[in-house]
Amino acid sequence: MGQKRIVLAGGTGNIGKLLTLILVHLDYQVLILSRKEAKSSHPNIQYIKWDGQSLGNWIQELEGIDTLINLSGKSIQCRFTAENKKELLQSRITPTRLLGEAIQKLDSPPRLWINFSGISLFEGVEGLHNEESTSFGNTFLAHLTKEWEKTFFDVKTPDTKKVILRLSPVLSSKFGMFKELLPLAKLGLGGKVGDGKQQIAWIHELDLVRLVIWIINHESPSGLYHACSPQPESNKEFMKNLRKAVGMPIGIPLPALFARIGAYFKSVESDMLLLTNGVTTIHTLQEGFTHNYPTTQKAFKHLTKKEQ
Repeated sequence: MGQKRIVLAGGTGNIGKLLTLILVHLDYQVLILSRKEAKSSHPNIQYIKWDGQSLGNWIQELEGIDTLINLSGKSIQCRFTAENKKELLQSRITPTRLLGEAIQKLDSPPRLWINFSGISLFEGVEGLHNEESTSFGNTFLAHLTKEWEKTFFDVKTPDTKKVILRLSPVLSSKFGMFKELLPLAKLGLGGKVGDGKQQIAWIHELDLVRLVIWIINHESPSGLYHACSPQPESNKEFMKNLRKAVGMPIGIPLPALFARIGAYFKSVESDMLLLTNGVTTIHTLQEGFTHNYPTTQKAFKHLTKKEQ
């Protein structure tokens, strides 16, 4: 049967690198669509240049592949200025539409197309939300995610199964939330943010990769999964467990006002710190996926051990 070929569109970011590392280790052949010229020194990794905006020679590389994974999109770690909002939207909508067009032109289209999305769809909405919830948020990020998913759903690919994977913040020692919070927790600054009641959904980096591979090998995957632990936590609980993992008994709280000021100086939006985002998953659990790191206690223990 030969190696399975997987294409990662926008695969040069943190999540793409993580996926590539494990997929190659499992003997998949990984083709990365990238805007920058890049050479690979690994026999199972190939870089293919595309601009993410127009059809080109890169289309032929999609012929006969097993799975296409779309990770394209500007990072949301920025201020939501009018210009950034436009770029955040276009950097998601345009490549998604383009990949759909490309699939429609192929003689042998991919068996599976996984499109990443985000749990920001539920930003600011009280309660707990699984894949069947339709109580969406009213923030910019919620609207952005809704548009992105609509673009994906609107593409007709009769011979390619489509799956949306809504990503929650990924806990990793190399990037993202955990990496930023760890030094603060060690200094005794890892207290609750605001009133600490806002829910945080998350997933350990290894569970994320395992989930993607599980979807690839699923005989009949659902059209939608949440990439998050089944157990979101309040910000207060999350920070308490992080302090415990690093052996720091105190954590100075960060009042909402200071969170807003800090976010302003870091050129990010404070909503991501202060608004609740209580998201869980039922589709993964019902279909037999198990998390190796279902709790922050387990995740933090593993990541602090790796970090030492």
